[in-house]
Amino acid sequence: MDAGSPAIMAAAALGAFAALAPAALWFVRRHAGSGADPQAAARRRLRRAKQLGWAYDETSVGDTVFTLRGEDSGVKWKVRYAADPSKPDVRPILSWATRSVQGSVTELRLIGRERYARGKTLIEPVIEKLSSPTLSPREIAVTQARAEFIERTRPAEVGSQALRGRFVVLARNRRLARALIDEKFESLLMEWGRVSPPPEEVLSIWVDWQGLRIDVEAPWTGMRQIEHLVALGLALANGYRRHAAAPGVTRWMETEPRSTVT
Repeated sequence: MDAGSPAIMAAAALGAFAALAPAALWFVRRHAGSGADPQAAARRRLRRAKQLGWAYDETSVGDTVFTLRGEDSGVKWKVRYAADPSKPDVRPILSWATRSVQGSVTELRLIGRERYARGKTLIEPVIEKLSSPTLSPREIAVTQARAEFIERTRPAEVGSQALRGRFVVLARNRRLARALIDEKFESLLMEWGRVSPPPEEVLSIWVDWQGLRIDVEAPWTGMRQIEHLVALGLALANGYRRHAAAPGVTRWMETEPRSTVT
């Protein structure tokens, strides 16, 4: 049969379509679920926020794209999504924060295990840069306190082995670590559903004198992810309040001596 005959050309076309069909279907599904229309995505967030009794605001200020505010059992919180299209090398950040619970000092840090290991190698360079004239006194104080906390505090043996395989928890004392890393919190932390990238690659939690803050360095703008983040934050806030109210002797975590630069 002639290689240029219609029958052979049709068969080749069908073969090419069959090979490309799975990739095309994946592309369509991915973009259909990603909220390609920003206005439609905003309307969905607004509609769901009203159902939940939350305040939704899409008035852009700086790099803020939208915010949500709510209150639960006396815990007032705020969700903020920030992204700057002019800086493609800077990750967008979805954050949940409250000042309804605050520590007197840096109290707790939770981060992915691999990110923790990478960050430990950057402690001294961070401390050395604190003399930069571009930093405010407040930024210097926060950065120095956090760097020293990471450097000196050993990981707490809390939660399941599966949790400790993916995340590191640093806490100022054992009772605080046990109060916060309970079964409910661990379930929320470990089971986000189908999200990309994995939480251990993008999640960061701090509890200090500024309050409780959870940052997710990922373009998660859907209400399912946002509602999960709010539930995670409230579980931590309620755990901290239980810790503050519980009687008993506080046992301080062991710390390591400050390393010196030679």
